[in-house]
Amino acid sequence: MNVHFVSLGCPKNRVDTEVMLGHTADAGHELVAAPEAAEVIVINTCGFIGEAKQESIDAILEMAKYKESGSCKRLVVAGCLSQRYPKELASEMPEVDQFIGTDEVGAIAKAISGTINRLSVVDTPAYLYDDAAPRRRSQAVHTAYVKIAEGCDRPCAFCIIPKLRGPQRSRSPESVLRETRDLVAQLLLADKFAEVLRPVRRVGRVLPARFRRDQPLGRRAHGKVPMVAAVTIP
Repeated sequence: MNVHFVSLGCPKNRVDTEVMLGHTADAGHELVAAPEAAEVIVINTCGFIGEAKQESIDAILEMAKYKESGSCKRLVVAGCLSQRYPKELASEMPEVDQFIGTDEVGAIAKAISGTINRLSVVDTPAYLYDDAAPRRRSQAVHTAYVKIAEGCDRPCAFCIIPKLRGPQRSRSPESVLRETRDLVAQLLLADKFAEVLRPVRRVGRVLPARFRRDQPLGRRAHGKVPMVAAVTIP
């Protein structure tokens, strides 16, 4: 089937979308850029603040129109909005065929084919991808995000992250290193950036030399290690 993806929200969501793209392609589906050409449309939503929730709802309703005017037969809603309001969305959006949360990234092929329950969202997410995940990059050729940790153990009254992403867990340094090397190798093959070899040799220490930390407000929170880093080729 032809499948179109819409990715909303933060860099963590972008990485989840790219892993879902990989699983979708591995299942034999064709990834298409135009929603009107898709038989299945997947929206990976954000549910963190009011504006993000509204953007996600608007995107769902916009993509749902292709079930009438396009070739879309199934609409799949994934990500944080589904994780936060699973029952409410399932009740109020009959046009959506499948809801999955942040724990079901690896189940996207089943969601596309409709072989799991319409509402498939666990209460406490525990998923965290690793370097073996079949990831398909979707950004500019010279940059890619690497997720090094997920979730949070601090139940702050003002923050919904533990609900959306589950408890804090981290990838091993070895897994992060392997993925980073693979991403750089893909970049070299894509654009023949031979000059990148010199800084990349420094990867062997802890993390790549050209990592950029993406944090709310541009700083660390409570002294924690950033959850996402971006590998950028100069």
